[in-house]
Amino acid sequence: MNLKLTTICIIALVLPSLTFANKHEMHGSNIDKAVMDKSRPANERGRDANRKPAEILKLLGVESGMRIADLSSGGGYYTALLSKAVGKNGAVIAHNTPYVVNKFTDSFKAGGPWETRLSSASWKVNVTKMISDLDDFKPAQPVDAALMVMFYHDTVWQKTDRSKMNEDIFNAIKPGGHYLIIDHSAEAGSGGRDTSSFHRIDKKMVIKELTDAGFKLVADSDILSNPEDTRDYNIFRDYKTKRDQTDRFVLKFERP
Repeated sequence: MNLKLTTICIIALVLPSLTFANKHEMHGSNIDKAVMDKSRPANERGRDANRKPAEILKLLGVESGMRIADLSSGGGYYTALLSKAVGKNGAVIAHNTPYVVNKFTDSFKAGGPWETRLSSASWKVNVTKMISDLDDFKPAQPVDAALMVMFYHDTVWQKTDRSKMNEDIFNAIKPGGHYLIIDHSAEAGSGGRDTSSFHRIDKKMVIKELTDAGFKLVADSDILSNPEDTRDYNIFRDYKTKRDQTDRFVLKFERP
């Protein structure tokens, strides 16, 4: 083989890997820019060190142009990041349950922070409001991905029909799409015992319920683990001083 032909072959082998790397660097850049955006509220930026949003969104596989559901989104910490990361050609569903909206009226009804953010110029670009029970989650269009942050345990003590909930979420995600669940770790083997008292849940219980629904577990990450957390107390005990410092599991599922 002559030198010219050898050079061509080497380039042909290297270019695909370079293209793959550049593609993912580009997507990661969108996420990094969203996290580093100085227009984000100071109270949310202050939580980043313990929540590691860039790592979380990269694990989920967030890319420009995606359609993503932020389930039980609360005040919109992740909604805001997702909105910027998916860009104007993407879409984000800012979902909350009627329970949350009605319990925290000042925050989630007319004039509250969530409603104010929904009507802001930046969110109007690609964020859609949705209020529904999680066991009646039926978006107008399928989504590429979804995430639920620190709320799965609440569905247990609130007696949500989780079989129906997981079926609806499964059907709402496109085949090959991903679903990320983050929650406060309970004692191993405790199941749903501590969901109301400590607001924690056993990771294995979540994995079983999601795999029973048809999801495939593709990542069990320790991004938010904290070995010093004894898991034997209510997560709100030291909420003001140790917020976001519990031992949290991060599970990534795929819809086959």
